[in-house]
Amino acid sequence: MLLKSIISWCIFLTILAPVCIAQDQKTGEVLTYEGVNDDPYAVNKLFIHIQPVYGELFATNVNLGFGLQVDYQIARGLGLTANWRHPYARQTDFAREVAFKNQDNIDNNKTWNYLEFGGTIHLSDHDQVGKSKIILYSKRYKGNKWANKTAEKLIIPSRVRKVMGFRWGGMMYNSTIDISNAAEHQNIGLVDEENNSVDQAKLYGNIDVKGIYAGLSLQIIKNVAIKPHRDFGVLVNDLHFNAFIDVMYAPSINLEDIILDGQIISGGQLQTQELGFRAGIQGKFNKPVGFSYGGEFGYRPGLKDLGFYSMFKLGFPVFGIPPKDLTRNYR
Repeated sequence: MLLKSIISWCIFLTILAPVCIAQDQKTGEVLTYEGVNDDPYAVNKLFIHIQPVYGELFATNVNLGFGLQVDYQIARGLGLTANWRHPYARQTDFAREVAFKNQDNIDNNKTWNYLEFGGTIHLSDHDQVGKSKIILYSKRYKGNKWANKTAEKLIIPSRVRKVMGFRWGGMMYNSTIDISNAAEHQNIGLVDEENNSVDQAKLYGNIDVKGIYAGLSLQIIKNVAIKPHRDFGVLVNDLHFNAFIDVMYAPSINLEDIILDGQIISGGQLQTQELGFRAGIQGKFNKPVGFSYGGEFGYRPGLKDLGFYSMFKLGFPVFGIPPKDLTRNYR
């Protein structure tokens, strides 16, 4: 009888053991995978960013709008980029909106426009063994975050490409500005062409700035794909991250004259600043269709003591076009 009980328990445990092991594999935190791709040089040649939103806090004009950006890797060691930004409407071009409602002089206010074109020459370009974060996602997460006990991210070894570059280019912008506020800030008494004081008037005008920039950048590029042995499809980390710092110089700063009661008021009475700087970041992904983000802050050439700004932008969709000899068989 005892022997029969022992044999029965052995048979039961033998049957139960694989079930227990499977359950442990199903709920445990260890996740095994196989590498599918790890080549940070197999990247898109062209990115077209549709930017549905950007926001800018500029000392002379806060504005909110949309934009377009194009990045083109023309050769292995040279990349080109262009960026344009424009407000949605007068109501989101705040200096122009305030001028429309309050100015005493003749309305001739310009819409905010920003245009930039430049390139990056690679000074060094190498890859090394590093780490990449893979975000895990499964349909089993839907409705219940804890339905799957697998960690929601995975840190894996991968190749990391680092590119140090020299940035250069040109930029231009035009904007409505609060002339009266700028004169008060600079402690300047405004006068018309007959030398009569106009300090009591609410004056708004236009500024046009054209300049160049030069600086350094550091790009960190990952392009790794893995296939977990269960639960998940192909998972990818293909982030292109770029940090940069620039010096800006604007030899052309034009403050337009304004007209008040038939008298001309020279915009040249205000002081300008030709030098500026900025630092920023940008991120995008090596996908056929993805998204991007960016932000920067600094001191923009223009009115003296009124150049501080910060800006963010979001891109979606971002269309990525690879070289003709590059395929994405792991997508």
